[in-house]
Amino acid sequence: MASISIVGGGIAGLTCAWRLQRAGHDVEVLEREATPGGRMRSERVTTPRGAFVVDRGAQFVASGYTNLRSVAEALGLSSRLQRIHPAHNAILRAGRWHAGDYESLAAFLRSDLLSLRTKARLPRLLFELWRGRRELDPYHPERAAALDREDMSAYLRRVVGEEAAEFLFAPAFSSTFDSEPEELSGTFALLAMRFVLSGFRLEAFDGGLGLLPRTLAEQVPVRTGCEVMAVETGDGGARITYRSAGSGRESRVLADAAVVALPGSLVSGVCATLTPEERSFFSSVRYGRGILCFLMTDRAPATIPGYGVAFPRREHAEHGGLGLYGLAVDHAKRGVAPAGAGLFNVSLTAAAAAQHWDAPDDAIVAFVLAALARTPVGRIEPIAHAVHRWDPMLPQFYAGYLPRLARFGARRERSPRLAFAGDYLIGPYTEMALTSGMRAATDAVRWLD
Repeated sequence: MASISIVGGGIAGLTCAWRLQRAGHDVEVLEREATPGGRMRSERVTTPRGAFVVDRGAQFVASGYTNLRSVAEALGLSSRLQRIHPAHNAILRAGRWHAGDYESLAAFLRSDLLSLRTKARLPRLLFELWRGRRELDPYHPERAAALDREDMSAYLRRVVGEEAAEFLFAPAFSSTFDSEPEELSGTFALLAMRFVLSGFRLEAFDGGLGLLPRTLAEQVPVRTGCEVMAVETGDGGARITYRSAGSGRESRVLADAAVVALPGSLVSGVCATLTPEERSFFSSVRYGRGILCFLMTDRAPATIPGYGVAFPRREHAEHGGLGLYGLAVDHAKRGVAPAGAGLFNVSLTAAAAAQHWDAPDDAIVAFVLAALARTPVGRIEPIAHAVHRWDPMLPQFYAGYLPRLARFGARRERSPRLAFAGDYLIGPYTEMALTSGMRAATDAVRWLD
């Protein structure tokens, strides 16, 4: 069987390596960090109150994540997937919480988040989903390339009106994907809605989402502390040059093929033998950068309804410029916080993240606490905190990206013995990152037939 090197030890790279190894290939993962897992890593924070587990990036698993669930089952982890309860969300408007998701038509009609006139326009989205049902495949977003013509903000204003765009959809998308609606496309919004309709009951692994990548990393060879400098491929195989942490010494790995499982915006910087068409595509991949602030408290406050709350940008001015997309109640997950304690993660807006990027962690925590104090959440007194800066964070499926993605997938000239994996190829979800790893394993083997 062949030797295949995988660059990047996030969920995409680890899944790719695991699948290739199960098929009998000789694999090795090269990971820059000291611990694999990427944006699905969990970390343990010890406090006088007890130990907390922080999910540094990805926050939940959805019931519709079919490929992730199949991998979890194969690894014997299915019993560790637990429902998040409560799982409903709320949106701040006019200083009050309003239901942001609806379990029934009756609940929807009772909610006063939107006016009756706006509610009457929402079924137009169902018609849009029905009309594009053949093209709107969340697992193959490139099939909707012909529909990708305008940004999400313009699209939603045109279809359901400004009120729904600003108070229902923009907060939900921004707090989930850490991007402004103008940075996403209307077609991506439809793809996301289609995905949610396939099953989006929120779940998490008992003890943190990092359980999945950690278990995968135990199954395959992973070499950590390796900063890959160059990936060169040709008809004879692949050569990967990397620098070891600590010593700074450069080393090389030779393999029959390589898989690059890095954020798309970083691929061109390490792949020296890309074709012009491939290089053009990777130059078009965009990621937002963001900051997540985790707060740990002695007790869980009762001022937050449900699992997540979102802050519409229309509310920011009324509350002194919040600079926050949303807040999630992480202690709703099993096994991540001591009994009765509170664990929250708060996402800063893109503008606030840029403003505070170089600030000390304590200053970021102070900014978040001051902002939350101006909302119904009120004052939080953390006993510990963790701040994580992500650059890149999540890919932005902006207006016009899907045609580029379609052309990339259909390209005839390809770098030999080289495959790619990452959420930028399918969608900014853990499920899609994992799925891309499965597909990259298939692509890599094709080069060897």
